[in-house]
Amino acid sequence: MTGAGAPPDGIEPFVILGVAGDERTGGFSAALVRAGHPPARVLDYARFIEAPDRLSDLFPEGRGLLRIDSPGGDPRIRRALLRLAGLAEDAGEATRLRPEHAFQRGLAAALRLARRVVPPGVALTHEAETVALFYDKRTCHAAMAAHGLPVPRALPPAGSFDALVEAMRAAGLSRVFVKPRFGSGAAGIAALTVARNGIVAESAAEHVPGAGAGVLHHSHRLRRYRGPAAVALIDAILAQDAHVEQWAPKAALDGGPCDLRVLVIGGEPAHTVLRKARGPITNLDLGGRRGEAEALRALAPPAAWEGMLSDCRRFAALFPQTFHVAFDVALTVGLRRHVFFEANAFGDLIRRVRHEGLAPYEWQVARLPGWIAARRPVGLAA
Repeated sequence: MTGAGAPPDGIEPFVILGVAGDERTGGFSAALVRAGHPPARVLDYARFIEAPDRLSDLFPEGRGLLRIDSPGGDPRIRRALLRLAGLAEDAGEATRLRPEHAFQRGLAAALRLARRVVPPGVALTHEAETVALFYDKRTCHAAMAAHGLPVPRALPPAGSFDALVEAMRAAGLSRVFVKPRFGSGAAGIAALTVARNGIVAESAAEHVPGAGAGVLHHSHRLRRYRGPAAVALIDAILAQDAHVEQWAPKAALDGGPCDLRVLVIGGEPAHTVLRKARGPITNLDLGGRRGEAEALRALAPPAAWEGMLSDCRRFAALFPQTFHVAFDVALTVGLRRHVFFEANAFGDLIRRVRHEGLAPYEWQVARLPGWIAARRPVGLAA
């Protein structure tokens, strides 16, 4: 492209490594077209792993942009990533929750392979090591804490409900979140209360008793477990390797707890969505309700809000080769402090929210030229 609004040399062609035909790839490609660029070419993970040269062939002039997107939940892509990790597995039931260690190894291997096969003049939106860090809840939590971000208190890994209760008592905690070490969308997460009047766990996981700790399925519907059923659920989650952290007291809005998804693009906070619920889990696909972030911002002291955004910038700045990162963060009761829960490599699918008049993918397209120019080594400058 030439003329006003044309990108600097090296930003085209646009290629997406993701899932062909899904909302993410379609949304980003549509944003390119609205900005006057050609649409992106999409190569899905399974086809790439089958023949890696398919990716390098999409950059015939040795330059361009490769957008790394989520592999999603397609069983065909899952099998391909597991094979790359050296594990052959039948995808089986789509809703079944499994330990995701091998899946994450496969994804990291695919991203490292992508970096090796594309020409050096191609910019990638994500690094394999950063994606792996963000997917690992335990390690990411430790990294945020090490860099001074306020995070809930973490408990050491526990192999059983009884061991977890002992750790909770030692820490003086009666409520914790038990999270599969790897995963997304609150799949397998449980909010656990251990009190004198009983044991309660709230989760979208459906526990099916069976051999060992039984089987877990992601039901996409929150349910409440009590007593022995809650114990069995927690045992099953812990058996798959879990991260456990203190249940932080979130600020309330409209009578229920709320938190935020903050999308940082090119190092700067951009789109923010407020999520609110009647219970402890606010994910929108599990019954959480969208709210206006400005409603919460209006109630908080300006210094508290700006402190939260500053911490988002500060942690994102540790990963200058990663174009965007999304944080799950909350203001706590009293609205004067904030707490970080997770960082997400692919958390930019945010609907019906704008920043300076642009939707998330549109804002990314607008920010790409400056980000690429700033990160490009001198030897590759246009």
